Amino acid sequence: MPVPNLAVTARGLLLLVAAVASVTLAARSQLALPDLVLPVVVAGALRTGASRGALLGLAGGWLVDLMPPGSAVLGTAALVYAGAGLLAGAGRREGDTPFGWVAVVGAACAVLVTTGRLVVAALSGAAVEWPLVGIRLGLTALLCAVLVPVLVSLEQRLARGRR
Repeated sequence: MPVPNLAVTARGLLLLVAAVASVTLAARSQLALPDLVLPVVVAGALRTGASRGALLGLAGGWLVDLMPPGSAVLGTAALVYAGAGLLAGAGRREGDTPFGWVAVVGAACAVLVTTGRLVVAALSGAAVEWPLVGIRLGLTALLCAVLVPVLVSLEQRLARGRR
């Protein structure tokens, strides 16, 4: 029986914790909160590449879709997060990833996810609160800039420790 990869297991658990925390915090707060799943997807994609990043984004999006209250159309968040994972994975660099590059990739993925949510809202006829959209976009980009380098370095340490 093959030994499960520790980084893959940690990434999956982190995705689950981020999705549950997002739902829990959103239910208890009326404020605009950053997307907690996106930094995990971006960090994993920057570490593993575009195809695995898309799969990671798809898994994270399914978690977001399935957590209450879910999305208006099942699977839309999965597709949006898969696109973000693909975009972030395309930005993968060998060796140490510079902080500025991580911030740019995280901001681009935050814009992609926000745009995807706006398209879904427009197609479903849902109301959009523009100030909250802008605040959430800024907070998510900032969270990606702060959290993704930490997650990438943790994954690099896990990979080094396994050798």
